[in-house]
Amino acid sequence: MHDHSMNHAENVRPSDLCVRFARILDSTPSVINGVCTATRSRTNIRPTVLGRAAESFMFVPQAYSFENMDKKGRALCLGETVLLEEEVNPFMSRLRECGIKVTALHNHWIFEKPRLMYMHFQSIDEPLEFARKVRNANKVLTDLKVGGSNHGYSPKSDRAKEICNRFNQILGGMETFEDGVCMVMDSRLNIISRIMGIRSRSFLTLPQMFNFESFTPDGKALCSGETVILQEEINPFISKLRESNIKVTGFHNHWLFEDPRLMYIHFVKIDNPIRFAKDVRDALDVLTDRIVK
Repeated sequence: MHDHSMNHAENVRPSDLCVRFARILDSTPSVINGVCTATRSRTNIRPTVLGRAAESFMFVPQAYSFENMDKKGRALCLGETVLLEEEVNPFMSRLRECGIKVTALHNHWIFEKPRLMYMHFQSIDEPLEFARKVRNANKVLTDLKVGGSNHGYSPKSDRAKEICNRFNQILGGMETFEDGVCMVMDSRLNIISRIMGIRSRSFLTLPQMFNFESFTPDGKALCSGETVILQEEINPFISKLRESNIKVTGFHNHWLFEDPRLMYIHFVKIDNPIRFAKDVRDALDVLTDRIVK
């Protein structure tokens, strides 16, 4: 079910427009599946999930993309950010004031401190205009340090790095290992999707992300995952995760006016990363690898 034709930042240079888009949003530009994608983490928010430090992009993301520009220079622009509860409504107001569609607001995790909410938003707009509007909305977000008092154990990263290699071999995708965080990213490119009538191959639309961090000497870590999922796949997938005692922490839409209907499922467990990877791999086998239009 894994399509390894995912073009990652390593082998495709972002265009000048992509670099400018990312610069406005104070984020890092990359090209994933041929789509300009800009990402950063809200490093001032230092949450815990199930009592373990959860400070990676999986938990504190800000991500933006644009694709399929028309003759007028307008593109399908997507965005997502982690928010503290008190930031939700001021941020939403700023997006609405400039006509950006707010498409989802919800948790992705459970047993997290502080409580984290995630907002998704979309617009057909000139990319740099979209970026400026979002930058203006981001001004309502705090840059004060939040959480992070009980800083746990940092692994000897050579051991975690070796485990990360095996984690990636089992799950398949692009692997990064940094500051004790192992991340594997892939895209479900067999899902041919449209958002507001525009074809979308953005990583924000078709993500599969698997992660472990806060690795402790007992060989366990905070292991987490997310995948885009079709409606009919949700319950078979949940059943497989629950058989392995993986906690399902949310499933929901992220976008509006999409076809086929795309849902996103998030899950977590404190576990040996290799065991988690194998259990998730078994669950992923229930997802279709045929072309879905």
